[in-house]
Amino acid sequence: MIQAATRSNVSKYANPNPLHQWLLRHFLEKAASETRWALGALATPALLDVGCGEGYVLRHLQRDWPTLETQGMDGDREALALARRACPGTLFLQADAARLPFRDRSFDMLTCLEVLEHLREPGQALAELARVSRRYILLSVPNQPFFALSNLLRGRNLGRLGEDRDHIHHWTASQFLSLVRAKLDVIKLCYPFPWVLVLAETRFQNG
Repeated sequence: MIQAATRSNVSKYANPNPLHQWLLRHFLEKAASETRWALGALATPALLDVGCGEGYVLRHLQRDWPTLETQGMDGDREALALARRACPGTLFLQADAARLPFRDRSFDMLTCLEVLEHLREPGQALAELARVSRRYILLSVPNQPFFALSNLLRGRNLGRLGEDRDHIHHWTASQFLSLVRAKLDVIKLCYPFPWVLVLAETRFQNG
């Protein structure tokens, strides 16, 4: 049986609303572009998607870059079952984002997209991302209040003023940047509405 969080994510990507699909496509294209910018000079880069869910982001990255070596990790067993079907040949494992089962500097890049707002200890997860990455980390969260406003305009979550019931944190862009900068160095920033997308690098790169 598919858990509620998985059903919610599947319905998000299957939503036929043209505006909704355009926003998602624009977000995924920006994520792929930032990944290519960061890793384009490497012959066989290795990437881990933390909180990969059903594999939507990884599938998009693989279509954009077929030679990219990818792995996925999530805490939801049902979501991982769908991810394995969506991305055959990719290794997926079930684990906690705050306790990554990898050695230090295992991957050239980690992506963690639409995940941190769900975690009770996002700072601990950021520390783990910094430990496991050799250099780059790509992050995204809903950019408030624009995310809630976009939901209201589409008639979603009206009883919660546009807020998603699964989100523990509701950061503005500046609040999220403060959180990230406590652990990482921010090198690029963009705003694919209604999200904020941050490309950062680990501090050991700078000494």
